[in-house]
Amino acid sequence: MVVDTRAVGLNPIDILQRSGTFRFANPVRFPVVPGNEFSGVVSAIGSGVTTLAVGDAVFGRTNKARLGALAEKVAIEADLVAPMPRTLDFAAAAAVPLAGTTALQAVRDALAIQADDRLLITGGSSVVGMFAITLAARVGAHVVTTASAASEPLLRSLGATEVIDYRSRRIEAVPGQFTKILDLVGGPQLTALLGVVSPGGRLVTVTATPTPGSIRHDYPMPVWRAVALDAALWLATLGPRGRARAGGFTYRFLSMRPNGQDLRELGALIDSGVLQVRIDSAYRFDQAVEAFARVETRRAKGKVVVLTGSAT
Repeated sequence: MVVDTRAVGLNPIDILQRSGTFRFANPVRFPVVPGNEFSGVVSAIGSGVTTLAVGDAVFGRTNKARLGALAEKVAIEADLVAPMPRTLDFAAAAAVPLAGTTALQAVRDALAIQADDRLLITGGSSVVGMFAITLAARVGAHVVTTASAASEPLLRSLGATEVIDYRSRRIEAVPGQFTKILDLVGGPQLTALLGVVSPGGRLVTVTATPTPGSIRHDYPMPVWRAVALDAALWLATLGPRGRARAGGFTYRFLSMRPNGQDLRELGALIDSGVLQVRIDSAYRFDQAVEAFARVETRRAKGKVVVLTGSAT
């Protein structure tokens, strides 16, 4: 199908893709049209599409190997999009697909959060973090998150039980262990996280080096490349995987899978008032460079959106 885009959400992964970070797994030939998520109106469909029609307002996450959302039109598989939430405009809807699906698949699937879990989410004020806090609190988990002190009122309103000011308090100083951890920050902090997971628990990261097998199915690649990729990742993640094995818990990288059905679930949660969408800033299509610069500051409080058409 073809969608005339109205808005495109930008994310930290857009910066990594632009720099060629994933070129071994997905050796795209530059220049390439960037962009991972969008909202818009269906302008053409194939004969096999039965769940959507021309004129429908939709939102979606593009095929990982192709990208291409930051454009006036996007050609995309119908099973990667869903009807747009009725309560959102195009700008807000474009902020949901990547972060929302990542949070949903982390909380529901990778971590399998339950009511008795003590969950730590690092980087709680990120868009993924805010969605994940709400989803985990909704099932009754005790949610602890790291953020700045200024973000504490907001994150508590979303369901966080405790907010750790990362500027003044270290993870190791927090009493007790966590049954589940969602790492949205990565970097040197991962070492500390590996020391506070309880036996039988789970640590899922979306920012550290991918674990073997976690991204090989995201991109079409020859067998030799898949084997070489997994071998390199096996060596690169030997340390954290070893720590997890010694501690009796699981450690893995989560690579979200674009999924129209998950978007429908997120849409229902948004329309029922469970999930809230926050926009940091919106830019015109001809201001895309400035929008990327805003993402690069890592200071955005919500999603940065590029308007490619009318946002209402």
